[in-house]
Amino acid sequence: MTRISRRTALAGFGAASLAAACVSAPLPPQAPAPAADAARPFAPVHSRRDRITRTVVGLRPFRPQGFRLEAERFGEKTVIHNYGHGGCGVTLSWGTSHRAAVMAAETGAEDIAILGGGVMGLTSALVLARRGHTVTVHADVMHPNTTSNIAGALWLPSSLYDRGVASEDFLRLNWQVTREAHRGFLPFVNRPGYGVSWVRHSEVSNRVRDPRYQLPGGDDLYPGLEILTRETRFGFAYEERYHTLMIDPDYYLDQLMKDAQLAGARFIARRFDSLDEVLALPQRTIVNCTGLGAAKLFGDETLIPIRGQLSHLLPQPEVNYSYTAPGHGSALYMFPRQTGLILGGSHGRGDYSLDPSEDDLTRMIDGHAALAQRAAFS
Repeated sequence: MTRISRRTALAGFGAASLAAACVSAPLPPQAPAPAADAARPFAPVHSRRDRITRTVVGLRPFRPQGFRLEAERFGEKTVIHNYGHGGCGVTLSWGTSHRAAVMAAETGAEDIAILGGGVMGLTSALVLARRGHTVTVHADVMHPNTTSNIAGALWLPSSLYDRGVASEDFLRLNWQVTREAHRGFLPFVNRPGYGVSWVRHSEVSNRVRDPRYQLPGGDDLYPGLEILTRETRFGFAYEERYHTLMIDPDYYLDQLMKDAQLAGARFIARRFDSLDEVLALPQRTIVNCTGLGAAKLFGDETLIPIRGQLSHLLPQPEVNYSYTAPGHGSALYMFPRQTGLILGGSHGRGDYSLDPSEDDLTRMIDGHAALAQRAAFS
């Protein structure tokens, strides 16, 4: 078994590398922005158990060193790996899936197999099918039952690697991929049926960030950025407020699968239990988007599940903002969707349980209710 290097020549994405040098450099001191709209009243979230419509649990495929995006040779077969994005699979999908598709096309194969029916598999299938390839997607679990369907999917790709483990090469790659992914989502904003829109997001903290680092991919990706140290949301010591993209998987993945099918991609429900079964596929180029499944199929012992639990509340059309805030034991976040409000804030590292946790539910319902109470006095 030999390994071939990742290719980086990408049509239409070359400009993304211009900001790579900014990955780890702290920003110079910046005067706090005036609180232009911080003092305006905003609708509180009604965080109560009687408003819960469903509670779901998913396992994020996390690698401390970051996602895997590379080609690997198995005799006459080439496998393009595209997995391990932690909780950022949806947000990074257009970046790494476009690169994976280009790498697959560069093998010269016309007929390409894709493993995995989540957002990475769907996006890779769409890109390749639109490039004229014959594409077959093999997956044990298909939309709407994938981990991607459970994602919170605010466009803020963070916590997808351990800073003390990830290499400088990965950090530069991640910076570029993040910018590419953002660019890939922009054509879908407010397009009917796709569930992609801008939202005003607040990230609040108990302490002022000094030094302050750029937001993922660069501050220029977040219009209207304000740095606030007074009249902040919920009365915390520090707030970064900006616009970012909100992606609703209930809508977006449905349209993505339809687009891939219209482009000619075929979908086959199939479970693979060994690498030998994968290599028995007739296609000589295979794109591996199996997430946590790569641990068994390809022996990746670095993969770690990070358990995430979300509760959906009844819709509140008047809530037109999102936030991330400190909570007891873990950060809390709230994302608004047409289908309802999403409450989250759990990161069970190494936890494989898919059963809803009563402790997590109580912590999130009470924690978000406490933030709503703080809002009345901030």
